[in-house]
Amino acid sequence: MNHPMKSYISIIAFTLLLSACGGGDVESNPPQQQDPQSNEYTGPAPQTEDIQKYKVSLWDNIWTEDKCGACHTEGNQAPFFASRNNVNDAYAATNPLVDLVNPATSRLVEKVAGGHNCWLASDIACGETMTQWIKLWSDDRVSTANTIELTEPVERQPGASKNFPADSALFAQNVYPLLNQYCVECHNEAADVAQSPFFASGDMVQAYESAKQVISLDEPAQSRLVVRLGTEFHNCWSSCQANSAEMLAAITAMTDQIPVDEISAEMVVSRSLRLTDGITASSGGRFENDVIALYQFKAGEGNTAYDTSGISPAANLTLTGDFEWLGSWGLTFNNGKAQASTASSKKLHDLITATNEFSIEAWVTPNNVVQEGPARIVTYSAGDNERNFTLGQTQYNYDFMLRSEASSPNGEPALSTPDASEVLQATLQHVVLTYSATDGRRIYVNGQLIEVTDEDIAPLASWDDSFALILGREASNQHVWQGDVRLLAIYNRALETEQIQQNYNVGVGEKFFLLFSISHLIDLPKTYVMFEVSQFDNYSYLFNDAALVNIDGSSVSDSFEVKGLRIGLNGKESAQGQAYSNLSESIVSGQALASPLSLSRLGTIIGLEKGASQDEFFLTFEQLGEHTNVVIPGVIVPVDEVPATSETAQIGIRNFAEIHHSMSLLTGVAQNESKVAETYQLVKRQLPNIENIETFISAQQMGITQLAIAYCDTAIEDSSIRTQWFPGIDFTQAPASALSAANRSQLLTPLIAKLMPLDLTTQPDQSTVYTELDNLVTRLSVCGSNCNAERTRTIAKSSCAAVLASAVMLVQ
Repeated sequence: MNHPMKSYISIIAFTLLLSACGGGDVESNPPQQQDPQSNEYTGPAPQTEDIQKYKVSLWDNIWTEDKCGACHTEGNQAPFFASRNNVNDAYAATNPLVDLVNPATSRLVEKVAGGHNCWLASDIACGETMTQWIKLWSDDRVSTANTIELTEPVERQPGASKNFPADSALFAQNVYPLLNQYCVECHNEAADVAQSPFFASGDMVQAYESAKQVISLDEPAQSRLVVRLGTEFHNCWSSCQANSAEMLAAITAMTDQIPVDEISAEMVVSRSLRLTDGITASSGGRFENDVIALYQFKAGEGNTAYDTSGISPAANLTLTGDFEWLGSWGLTFNNGKAQASTASSKKLHDLITATNEFSIEAWVTPNNVVQEGPARIVTYSAGDNERNFTLGQTQYNYDFMLRSEASSPNGEPALSTPDASEVLQATLQHVVLTYSATDGRRIYVNGQLIEVTDEDIAPLASWDDSFALILGREASNQHVWQGDVRLLAIYNRALETEQIQQNYNVGVGEKFFLLFSISHLIDLPKTYVMFEVSQFDNYSYLFNDAALVNIDGSSVSDSFEVKGLRIGLNGKESAQGQAYSNLSESIVSGQALASPLSLSRLGTIIGLEKGASQDEFFLTFEQLGEHTNVVIPGVIVPVDEVPATSETAQIGIRNFAEIHHSMSLLTGVAQNESKVAETYQLVKRQLPNIENIETFISAQQMGITQLAIAYCDTAIEDSSIRTQWFPGIDFTQAPASALSAANRSQLLTPLIAKLMPLDLTTQPDQSTVYTELDNLVTRLSVCGSNCNAERTRTIAKSSCAAVLASAVMLVQ
């Protein structure tokens, strides 16, 4: 919803004149002004404090020729809001074009976000940056509690729809040949400069799933693959129009063979909506005072994540490796990296050391709880052993490493969340690190301060301004972190608890209120079942908080029942996520519906099929008012009887106590050694508790591996054990020397002899194990500038854990 501008006449004039300066379809920067006399402002001083704030926050950023200064200056195109002659005149010309209460609705934002002379490769990033500049000017005038106005949506009758087949054969036959021929150099995960979505992947399953996002089955001409070629001229291989037509023909050939899903006439259904038909939902405004770097990850494509804080220089992140954009705003790091330049990262050094305090705010979803190192979520560093700060993960813990007068150059000792609390979970979490010279380091998760004391409070010291801001891994490419980052903000002030909780309550990502009309079923105009809906990830939607509301404020005239609500998608009921199927509510006569009446506080996940702009939702009911639909329960298919047998596996596995004892006996490390004992207590419940091999699951293997790493780490770090095991290896040398091909047997032969002491016919062949370890050591020895003596010990530990955690130890 657009907030009204202050002067309608000014907007009309502005719109007409902007069209003369390129309009909304400009694809290149405006022409450079001829012979500029100076890049410095020499006009009259700002007349008021507000004009000074305007100058510093907005005007200083837009008056340059690469933005608005090439057109909107005297002698060029009015309005002259980029005037170089008089900032006071520019201020007057700018006021009708901005909304200081809701900056995102400003005309200036709408124009650049729509593509008008955007100075970045992403129109969205231009719009977000312009919004932030206006926010910096508006300061406390920004609305922090937006009122949601429910408006009548466009009603749509649920119609027949086509859905992607489970099998990829039609895609492989018709569309994939074009993608594989012409798009493989970019949209393939193995490409030198890989760009998602990977619809030209060599893996057909991956290619098909990615292509679903850019193909419209119901309107093939609106497919992103077609539009990108025909109107956006994106990487055409000959004539763009001809290539677009060729792609359209291929998609049409595919869709013509897909049957239509018809909605059964017996179903009791609401009107239908797409996600984009919804009303943007917000529980309030984020607190962003003193933000110096802000990443909202809205671009959705390309190899750049933009810093839209409005604080120059923008520390934009270059994306490399295995990453994926989230449709719900964000990035998935599988084995990827996002890194700013050292030059743009320098602003973090300058602005944080100036205040001697800062905060890091992130919405993250770790892939799992076994990452360690610590794995680098966000780091401002130069390598494995030097950093200014790091937010990391060690299994169930968040780690805060910080360089200060009391720390090492590596920011140690780290402040970590308590082991026993298992604060970090593989789910979406709001994590905030704060630091001040008086309170030291603090860690907040989901709005709550974690009870852990910083024992080393000291001023910042020896920060290096040549380090780089990085997400997903270390500068050395080690310590990989896997998971999603939905938002990252860095402040040069320590946020207060109330401010952190405010941002947590606002949430992250784009959310909508979907109003499903049921007026035709209960004879009460403008009555809706309302859900809060968001795109959860690239594969699903999140439906929350079902409620009944009448946007005219009318009350219920006649009582009615609501039973068995289900969510439909693209002409059929969703096969998953029917959390409301047991709903049963009686709505009595006279019930007020001016405010939403809660039907259920449950949330549920519905699978994404065609994408947010194409998926069409509707609701079905077993009973709504006088309308009923008999829902036949699914047929239970009996399992074929299997003759009873007493046969069981002839081999078993060691249980948790036997694993602990065996690893101690093999390595010579005592079970009560501190690191081993702590790890054992951590993973004990994850280890096998019975000896039946048929009950073994992958999660147990992960626990076994963690315990093996603890044993091997302790053994290799113990000089006496290390010397006893490997008398022929010089651990003061780098891997290239210590573990050269000539010396390799001095590591592997005694290691196998120590950890595979028995020569059983049922165990792996020792020569095969040697070959596998030899290949492992070869790969680990390729480590660039990080190949030091410490790396030699790390390789020895890895080789040890590979054998100790294997079936050689486990199976009995």
